[in-house]
Amino acid sequence: MSDTLKKSIKLTILLFLAAALVLLLMDKPRFALGLVVSSAWSIINFVLLIKILEIAILHRNKEKLTLILLVKFPLLYLAGFFILTSKFFPAYSLVLGLGSILLIAGGNAIWPKHT
Repeated sequence: MSDTLKKSIKLTILLFLAAALVLLLMDKPRFALGLVVSSAWSIINFVLLIKILEIAILHRNKEKLTLILLVKFPLLYLAGFFILTSKFFPAYSLVLGLGSILLIAGGNAIWPKHT
């Protein structure tokens, strides 16, 4: 995995944990929990997708690919289904969390780098 992607994942975790802490201080625990759960789901999904692409492109370790596919598609997507269909989390918190890694990775990739 490239340094840009690792940096994006770390930045996403940091930003959304800080946002959840602020939301907890504002007495919005369900919104904070929805944000954390959906951003964690999004990060896990993103990392597994990157691993699948790396294995497929480099033609390495097909047993590991099978394991990742078995975890990603039935388990992770079933968990995502239950997260989305539960009425516990506000919809806006789920939308913000699910798009988090894509927004931060995209911004991190195109933002001018300062050395």
